[in-house]
Amino acid sequence: MSEIYQPANEVEIAQYVYDCYQASRPIEISTLNTKPIGRSIQCSQTLDLRKNSGIMEYAPEELYIKVKAGTPLLEILEALKKNKQTLGFEPVNLGYLYSGKSNFGSVAGTVSCNLSGPRRFKAGALRDHLLGFTAINGKGESIQSGGTVVKNVTGYDLSKLLAGSYGTLSVLTEVILKVTPEPEHSETLIIHGLSFENASKIFSQVLKTSLEVSGACYYPSNNIKFLRLNDVKNTASVTALRIEGPKQSVNERIQNLQKIFSEYNDQTVLEVYQSNLFWKITANLECFSNSPNLIAKISLPPSVTSKFVSTFAEDPILRINNKYFLDWAGGLVWIEIDNADPSFLILEKMKKFCIEHGGHITVVKADLNYRRTGLFISSNDENIKILSAKVKNSFDPKSILNPGKIYAGI
Repeated sequence: MSEIYQPANEVEIAQYVYDCYQASRPIEISTLNTKPIGRSIQCSQTLDLRKNSGIMEYAPEELYIKVKAGTPLLEILEALKKNKQTLGFEPVNLGYLYSGKSNFGSVAGTVSCNLSGPRRFKAGALRDHLLGFTAINGKGESIQSGGTVVKNVTGYDLSKLLAGSYGTLSVLTEVILKVTPEPEHSETLIIHGLSFENASKIFSQVLKTSLEVSGACYYPSNNIKFLRLNDVKNTASVTALRIEGPKQSVNERIQNLQKIFSEYNDQTVLEVYQSNLFWKITANLECFSNSPNLIAKISLPPSVTSKFVSTFAEDPILRINNKYFLDWAGGLVWIEIDNADPSFLILEKMKKFCIEHGGHITVVKADLNYRRTGLFISSNDENIKILSAKVKNSFDPKSILNPGKIYAGI
């Protein structure tokens, strides 16, 4: 069993990492331990950041918030809500996926995983909302990047590098996030009964308009029973398009959407309460709530999403019927893979498909056996692994921070 250390501040964190660097002792970094994403690693030391918590600065008028890395994300969202503000990347609550109940986890875990919700294709990923950070590298040295304002800089943007690094480069101690006003109003156009091919065509068409859709997802008929909203059928597929902004503008744009897609008769409009609830459920992956199976997200060019779905999710000839849904206007596929496939041949075929079509896979949930032996993240460019090793060495020369979390041996 690993030794657990819970420092209360940056100075204690830096000293601990320095001591482990001198002794070449590998460290597993944890905060609230709510996101078992990535390969399972074995370390003699565990650095638990939950005591390094709290909101340091919040300037609603300047649209930023500075917090310690162990701060629960829910605490941040509640503070922002008092000023009718939010985090524009629409945080993902993975508690439902892992345990069947709400648990946002910490801000450090969210940043480290670069988790972004349905608004990502319009508002950008989490890394685009990370203004700055303070962290401790693998030698126990403090590093800083960015600040409290958005500005053009020369050189490397370290904020974008650390977001999505899964704690393998540095130990975050403080983060500065851009905040945005809450949308004044939200409505969602629902079209029932479409095939995924038609839904993909709708996404492509709507993105060419000036209607500024901020959410676009598709649930097939075999993954809709979990929805319990009065105005959403849970017997047919659901294609959803969200419009946000001033109420009058939202109403006008929703009417334009209805006209554009008038050929599809089975339509309904979710008013603000049900609209917000629908997208909250979508962001939280509640369709896979507490699933025992492997869950992966597949990022692909929208133009090849339909081919992926027909190959791996809906193929009546091969009797493939995996639960999935499309998000980010067809740019993202969330899919469930049955653990009954012990060698995960389907996942290997998906990886090959992504390599051939310019996409990549991230395994978000898997059993411990798979996390010890299987791939966690794959890219269409194998040189990224080589580059990752070089970047890792520059931040963490003895590879003591979450070693092997993304790639074995790195």
